[in-house]
Order: sequence, then structure tokens, then C-alpha cells
Amino acid sequence: MNDRIPSISPAALHGRISAGQQAPLVDVRSAPEYRAGHVGGAHSVPLDELDPQALPERIGVPAAGKDTPLYLTCQSGIRAQQAAETLRDAGYHNLALVQGGTEAWEKAGLPLRRCGSAISLERQVQITIGALLILKVFFGFTVHELFFVFAAFIGAGLVMAGLTRWCGMARLIARMPWNRGGCTDNAATSS
Repeated sequence: MNDRIPSISPAALHGRISAGQQAPLVDVRSAPEYRAGHVGGAHSVPLDELDPQALPERIGVPAAGKDTPLYLTCQSGIRAQQAAETLRDAGYHNLALVQGGTEAWEKAGLPLRRCGSAISLERQVQITIGALLILKVFFGFTVHELFFVFAAFIGAGLVMAGLTRWCGMARLIARMPWNRGGCTDNAATSS
């Protein structure tokens, strides 16, 4: 079995979509990332919600990934690769990754659909961690020096997130109400 999952350039996929060919596309980024800008017609299925058995029903294309190609994208390609491996292990064999993800799609000047002005999940985490560190240092000087220890825990969490690519803060913030809602292409605007 070939372990390498084929890829398609953003321009080639855009050509297929523009020509009206069936090209089911799954975007595995978080809901805020999807709302900030996605390929028109892409189905939002965040990586942590990817269920291979429920996917055909969720996207409305029963043959996708089996009889017809299923295209996968994320921001730059890493999460799409992880999704492809999960799907391949579940029996999907007709998969293709969008080269460079949504980032490459946008750099190629291809249209994106946007749903409002969402702040990316990464920026929300940075803002939250920065605010927590400022508060811990302030309380360390004004209330009790034990607050400096709590600031060290935040630093340890950042080190773990960097080493393991798993960020508890990002998962927590992604579950906030303002990050849960998706959008449909009917409510989206082209850029």
C-alpha cells in the first residue's frame, strides 16, 4: 500500500469546482478559522470532531473518499494530513490533500468565503495567555508572591503545547459559545 496521500494544487481544485465537477472538500480547521475564511462549498469538520463513519452523512456525499475523491484542507496542510491518515485507516482510499491548505489557496488569489470578522483561535489563545500572565505578575507584586508560581505553570503549559502540539487552552477556548457556531455558504461573503 502506498503510504503517501496524493495532493492537488489549489488552482486545479478551483478549476474542478468552477467547472461544476463533484469535488467534496472537508476543511478540518476549527470553527473560528473556518469562519475567518474558507473555500466556498467546503464542509467544516474540525479535526477533533472527525468521525470516519459519520462523515459521508455529515457532508452529504456517501461515495466521497471511496468511489469519488474526497479533498481535505486545513490552514497549511498538517491537520489535513492527520485527517487523511485517520480516514485512510478507516478504509477511505480515494483522498487528496490541498497543497498548502487554505493559506496557499489565498496566496494564489483564489476566492474565500468569510463569515464575519472572527479572531483566529491562535490569536484568542495568545490574548488569553498574555492577559493571564499580566494578571499573575500584577497579583504577585500586589497581593502575594505565590501568584508568580501560577505564572510559571502557564509557561510550563506553553512548553508542553510546543512539544506535543496539544494545547489545552486552545481546546478550552474553542468550546466557548462564540467559537462554536459555524456558517453556511449562504451566510458567507466572498473576499
